[in-house]
Amino acid sequence: MTTPVQRQASIQPIKQWSPIWIVPLAAIGIGIWMLYYSYQNQGPVVTLIAPHAEGLVAGKTPVKSRSVDVGQVVSVDLTADLKQVEIKVRMRPDTEPLLNAESQFWVVRPQVSRSGITGLNTLLSGAYIELQPGDSDQIVLHHNLLETPPVASAEAAGIRIRLRSEDTGVLSVGDPVLYRGYEVGTVEQSLFDMDERQMLYQLFIRAPYDSLVTENVRFWQASGVSFELTPDGVRVDVASIASLISGGVSFDVLEGWPAGERVLSDTEFALFPNRNSIHEGMYSQFVEYLLFFEESVRGLKAGAPVEYRGVRVGTVVSVPFFFSMSHPLETSFDKGVPVLIRIETGRLYENISTEQVKQQLARGAEQGLRAILKTSSLLTGGLYIDLDMVDELEQPWQAMEYAGYAVLPTARGGLSNIEQKVLMALEKMIQLPVEPLLQEGTQTLAQATTVMAEMELVMRQLDSYLAQPALQQAPEQLSQSLVQLEQLLQAFGPGSQTHQRLNSNLQQFEQLQRDLQPLLHTLNQRSNALIFQASPAADPEPKRAQP
Repeated sequence: MTTPVQRQASIQPIKQWSPIWIVPLAAIGIGIWMLYYSYQNQGPVVTLIAPHAEGLVAGKTPVKSRSVDVGQVVSVDLTADLKQVEIKVRMRPDTEPLLNAESQFWVVRPQVSRSGITGLNTLLSGAYIELQPGDSDQIVLHHNLLETPPVASAEAAGIRIRLRSEDTGVLSVGDPVLYRGYEVGTVEQSLFDMDERQMLYQLFIRAPYDSLVTENVRFWQASGVSFELTPDGVRVDVASIASLISGGVSFDVLEGWPAGERVLSDTEFALFPNRNSIHEGMYSQFVEYLLFFEESVRGLKAGAPVEYRGVRVGTVVSVPFFFSMSHPLETSFDKGVPVLIRIETGRLYENISTEQVKQQLARGAEQGLRAILKTSSLLTGGLYIDLDMVDELEQPWQAMEYAGYAVLPTARGGLSNIEQKVLMALEKMIQLPVEPLLQEGTQTLAQATTVMAEMELVMRQLDSYLAQPALQQAPEQLSQSLVQLEQLLQAFGPGSQTHQRLNSNLQQFEQLQRDLQPLLHTLNQRSNALIFQASPAADPEPKRAQP
């Protein structure tokens, strides 16, 4: 039996790395690199907040800028408070400079506005989000989604200003901004300021017309068509077709004012109802007076003018004015209807103080200055207050105050004054002695009747006298006498023999007169020349002058 040979096994260690692992490791590396590359090359995510997400679909709705796709909506969710919509937009990698603080986003849909119909291409392709980049250097990834497109881009050349108005709803986004009837800008925003309880409008005026906006310009509502009654007739102004349909706002420098310096963006101006009301808002210094009228104030409205002999010096504030009066009806019964007015110092002359106005009006009231209601228009029945001097005063005026306001005296005028005079005339007519006048009138009529009867008798006698035959033949005899007189005149006419004889005799008489002139001259010098021969007289000699 043989003994088996004991052999020891050769142990070799197993290799820990195999070439086959290169493939998965390479795949893992490529995947990590692709993830990193994808992460590094994808654009930023922008968050948009909107009141609703109508027409927006995650993964389909594109984001465009100037008709170029720059991103896509990736999610549409509600905000944490469930009151708004949060829209996530994945932008392209190279679009980060577009996402600055002045960038604006809005949804493009079919829309009908004053400027026309827009967004018709979205009827087939669907709504999309439009991106309008701004000029800011600050990158912002959180924006509000506008409900309407902005009127002008943030990078557009021009100026943006703000207007404040007491009236609400007078302007809308898209209304034109006019300068002397030419459109130079647009209304961009319309907001209501809860703190000030005023409307706040933002206007954009494009270049180069932004240089027209200076510190002395004034803005007013352009209604499209304005009528103004002037002494030369009716003036009609039409701003533009756009303002004729929807209104707008106009601005200009008032006549006689300097233009002033140019203003900066976000400068605030007041919006006036019309051009004429600009002058009304310039008079900030005034003196208030209380008037009591015993006649009807129907037709007198707040804003009516207060004039002095045709020159406006103030404005009616309230009709009637019962503020701070404990017993308004008793006051009206005792004193009349109270009316509050303002005498505006700026309407009188420059550099006059309110104290001077008070002193001069008090002196004028003592001298006969009275407030009188007068009719401004017979068609509308509107009234205004005229301050004028009254000669016939019932009693002297003493300065007084009521409810904290100085009181000016009043007097009747206009139709009320005419009515009062008519009543006084009727009262005087009633007091006339009518019965004696009627008796005298009856007697006068009786005497007139007697005179008429006598005149009738005289006329009858005259008719009977004219009817006599002798008077009927008188015209014929008178005609015969005129014929004979005409024949006699013809006998003495220039061509008749009588006329020729008379002319010959006159010539002979004239010749005889010429022959007798020397004789008469001689007898005038010597009366005895017919008896004694007259010697010719010597010619007279002039006397010599004495030395």
